[in-house]
Amino acid sequence: MQQIEPLFFVLAGLAAFLFVSGLGMPPGSSKLSFGAMKQFRPRSLGKGKLLDGMADAGARRALRKDKQNEVFLRQLKQANWYWEVGEPQMPSKEAPFWNLETLWGEKMVGAAVYGALVATVLLVVGIMASLMFKLPILLFVGGSILLGGLFAMMNYTAPDSTLQGAAIKRQKELQLEMGFRVPELRADVIAGNTIQRAIRNMSKRPGGPFVEELRRSVAILDVTRDETAAMDQLLDRNQGNELLTEFGNSVKMVSRQGGQIGPVLNVLSDLAQQRLRLSIISQARKNLQEMTRPIALSSLLVMSLLIILPALATILEAIRH
Repeated sequence: MQQIEPLFFVLAGLAAFLFVSGLGMPPGSSKLSFGAMKQFRPRSLGKGKLLDGMADAGARRALRKDKQNEVFLRQLKQANWYWEVGEPQMPSKEAPFWNLETLWGEKMVGAAVYGALVATVLLVVGIMASLMFKLPILLFVGGSILLGGLFAMMNYTAPDSTLQGAAIKRQKELQLEMGFRVPELRADVIAGNTIQRAIRNMSKRPGGPFVEELRRSVAILDVTRDETAAMDQLLDRNQGNELLTEFGNSVKMVSRQGGQIGPVLNVLSDLAQQRLRLSIISQARKNLQEMTRPIALSSLLVMSLLIILPALATILEAIRH
């Protein structure tokens, strides 16, 4: 028994180190998954490394017909994380995965690695504990399997929430940027430029997600010479964004049928600025609420020190006597 104890403490320390190290790995950096491997990062796609190990075209089409994968695909585009052969621009450099294949690789490999890591660590500790203290080993086996499965499930669903959060955040930022970009387009059109020329001019300026989407549209327009196709991809990448949908449909209507887009830009500009103001007001209220929390906590602390603690001391003193 005395010979086993040092070995037990060594293995327990090693297990604790591996456990904490695994929990501390940031998503997408040290995780052993397709989305984190350097040769598969989005910035390396142009070097021809994307096609290594990729499923055939038939399997990819079947994958995209699933309803859940349709949601994933839409969110990848909304977050600007989507990339495949034929896309005019690279995705965001922060993208941990960029298509359905790498997303499922992140889910499956992350679940397998973390689940197996936790289960193995707990199983080793349990075996050593059962040998030292003569405890039933089946108890530790069942616990390691249960906790390993729990961690596997957590890492299996983690990319879903990460992708959803990134999509929602970018669409909000895009809608806010339209609050001051659409008036600029309107001013450019009033100055005598067509809406197409105004879009080209804006795509050359630095900007946020709205300007990025205009750059993609201009890149597609330069290749296809089809304004409808350029706007269709803009609408497809930002489904559910009402302002951008109205903007894209208006540009398509002018391109097909002619007419004036100035009145539509006036309406969109007013609506975008109104939503921008509402967003600023909402954020100001949230900031005010966040500011009141430390004030309330500090007030409670001061009251505890000045009133509650002396009162308790007085009561305890009275009880003693």
